[in-house]
Amino acid sequence: MQSFFDGLTVWAYNVLPALFPFAVLSSVAIKLKPKTRFSLTKRLFGISCDGAWTVSLLCGYPLGAKAVSDSSADVATATRMCAFCSTAGPIFIVATVGAKLLQNAVATAILLVSQLFACIANGMLYRKKPSVTLPENNGVLRPADFGTAVTDSALSVISVGGLIALFYMLADMIKTFLPVGAQNSLAVGFAVGLLEMTNGIFSICKIADVTTATVLCSTLLALGGMCVFFQCYSYLGKKLVSAVDVVKMKFTQAAFATIISFVLVKIFL
Repeated sequence: MQSFFDGLTVWAYNVLPALFPFAVLSSVAIKLKPKTRFSLTKRLFGISCDGAWTVSLLCGYPLGAKAVSDSSADVATATRMCAFCSTAGPIFIVATVGAKLLQNAVATAILLVSQLFACIANGMLYRKKPSVTLPENNGVLRPADFGTAVTDSALSVISVGGLIALFYMLADMIKTFLPVGAQNSLAVGFAVGLLEMTNGIFSICKIADVTTATVLCSTLLALGGMCVFFQCYSYLGKKLVSAVDVVKMKFTQAAFATIISFVLVKIFL
């Protein structure tokens, strides 16, 4: 019970403030976005879905997956969208990982850059022809749309909180089976991150030096861990997207993020 409550506390203080406001505002902004001929996502990834990508970049997990689920994409297109509509939110990276844990502006900038370029590289890796154009909104916001945005965002954030608390509790339970000396090791911290990303990042930042922590945090942020996978797949499953394909794409994205952050750390840290 205490571990579950600790997980809820982590969510309430570090995830909720960074997720809910941007989830509502981005949903409203997408409704107001006018139709344009130019599509950056079509140029980069072969799919015209700038709105879904914007939501993913601004809000992070799992709202990028929700944007994919809410789109008109078929199974094949939705699967390709998962390669680049799945990232950690910049507010979480800056306000929680950077300011509270790493406490290093350069390291925080490296995390932001590595996540962005890993997302772009991953999307380009799975690009296929021909290009696909998804329908856009008409740029009109009705009063009911704002209420829907608030309700959907609240449900999404509560779902995230429940999963974070559950996996936080499971991670603590697993750690109790380990020797006392191993519970606070870097390897165990990273393994915990594979289960629940936020808990793992907290553990790594307490143990490792800033250079090692930056690279490992970049890996976990891109990969997300099992908790993020279940958050995202609660939406992607409605589109019949293959779980195996999603996991494969997350591993390649994490590989890109690790390589990019490692190079940047060597240059700037």
